[in-house]
Amino acid sequence: MRHAIVYVSTASNDLKKNEIQDILNHSKEWNNENDVTGLLLFSGGNFFQIIEGEKNKICGLFEDIKLDKRHHNVTQIFGKEIHKEAYDGYDSDFVSDEADYDPEKFQHYLNQIKVLDKSTQKAVENILMAFLPI
Repeated sequence: MRHAIVYVSTASNDLKKNEIQDILNHSKEWNNENDVTGLLLFSGGNFFQIIEGEKNKICGLFEDIKLDKRHHNVTQIFGKEIHKEAYDGYDSDFVSDEADYDPEKFQHYLNQIKVLDKSTQKAVENILMAFLPI
């Protein structure tokens, strides 16, 4: 059975834009190579991540994530078993600059959560909407 964890966190104050892009790129590459699906977004000084995969792998990965000094205030929204992953791969995006924001790509993120149960879908949708640039 697959497992999913969703969390938000705050980037460290000294984290630079190029370092954030490196985090996004590395996460996408590592997760795609290790059968972890989901999404990582950065906006307004905060990270939002959905990770899905084999339970032991996801729980271990989340423990490593919590120890990463590049962010703090790691708050788990939920961790639960899922019957079908919402994402068919792993993606990451930097959505805090309007120039980088792609409404079609963001709609794609929203469409993928439709396989989740209704209450989880609504919670994830609300958080995703908070990551839209103002």
